[in-house]
Amino acid sequence: MRINHPCSSHRLHSSQQGFTLLEVLVAIAVFAMLSLSAYQVLNNVQLSNQQSIEHNDRLQSIQRAVVMMDNDFRQIVARRVRTQGEKPSDKLLLASEYLLGSSSHGITFTRAGWQNPQQMFPRGENVRVGYRILDDTLERVWFRYPDTVVGVEPLVREILSDVTDLSFRFYSDNKWTEEWSKDAVLPEGIMVKMTLADFGDIERVYMLPTSGLSAESNGNPA
Repeated sequence: MRINHPCSSHRLHSSQQGFTLLEVLVAIAVFAMLSLSAYQVLNNVQLSNQQSIEHNDRLQSIQRAVVMMDNDFRQIVARRVRTQGEKPSDKLLLASEYLLGSSSHGITFTRAGWQNPQQMFPRGENVRVGYRILDDTLERVWFRYPDTVVGVEPLVREILSDVTDLSFRFYSDNKWTEEWSKDAVLPEGIMVKMTLADFGDIERVYMLPTSGLSAESNGNPA
């Protein structure tokens, strides 16, 4: 006959008791804190990644807008135009506050270089374009033809959001001026300043070729 020793039975009973309720609660609390910390780290990483994506998208939008403006301002030509069927104006470039319905300053001019290979389309290579601010959005306004007839509405393209202000300066006679009012002549240079809600001021300076500053030099009709 085998008789179990009382001490041996007590040790076996103790080893089968497992964790106490307090130990379980402590383990749950520790696991919860670790889980919360891991969630916060993951959430911060995701937030940082989203902000980085939005920042890069914004920079790309700004770059596209600047490239479009570069293409327009660098190809300004001195050409008189007819507006709403009226006689040709002596103003080759218009820039003022509220021009084109802008909530800030607006500008309009004629540019060349609008490709029309082999004259496939019923238009020339010159186009009348302008820029304005509407609802804190920079818009490009343009007409299919430099000379417009009565009732023709411009085409509008939104090119950059969160633009709060737009202004221009003009270089002529070795100095910069805030306004341009000369007839039949273009400035030697134009400074474009945009104020963005997130990036502040952005300035671009465009120097125009002296050979094409006046309408007379281009043989434009009076």
